Amino acid sequence: YTLSPELSRAVREAFVQLYERGLIYRGHRVIHWCPRCLTSLSDEEAQHSEAMGTLYHIAYPIVGAKNNASLTVATTRPETMLGDVAVAVHPDDDRYKKLIGKSVLLPIANVEIPIIADAYVDPAFGTGVVKITPAHDPNDFEVGLRHKLPMPVIMAPDGTMANGADAGSRVPAELLGADRFEARERIIRSLEQSRQLIKVE
Repeated sequence: YTLSPELSRAVREAFVQLYERGLIYRGHRVIHWCPRCLTSLSDEEAQHSEAMGTLYHIAYPIVGAKNNASLTVATTRPETMLGDVAVAVHPDDDRYKKLIGKSVLLPIANVEIPIIADAYVDPAFGTGVVKITPAHDPNDFEVGLRHKLPMPVIMAPDGTMANGADAGSRVPAELLGADRFEARERIIRSLEQSRQLIKVE
């Protein structure tokens, strides 16, 4: 990367030649993004820090199940749940084997999403059920690629809630344009009202 015109031209030419030879390709990836500067950040530029967070346990109703049975998903970022395209369980987890291939109803968005099996899930961690949000999490992105899942974007570049690529109308009208942290609070209140918020840690 350089701002020098002659070097930029040389770099561009090198990339084009590599592409034409089939040695590099362009593909979608989950990247670090700054909603304030509206620019991507390299892994080296992203500054990580540990912080005390909140873990929200949310009930995802199993479609067609008797007695209103549900799967409990734990997440620190409930606002991203609108971009969920599946819930995953470990293929050898006896608690959930019979549910693989069935569907759950995604709260708030009321969209049916499949229950899939993937070894990425640690059955001993949390509830053993993981929400898969490929457009908003790098690990989920890899799961999405393996299972050929859609990757709806549910946030605008400035970090507000939006129905981006492949999202349809997953983000309800009352959340459109809301900052992601404000959306988190509204979603939590909505889940409390619908009694789908099981517990908060």
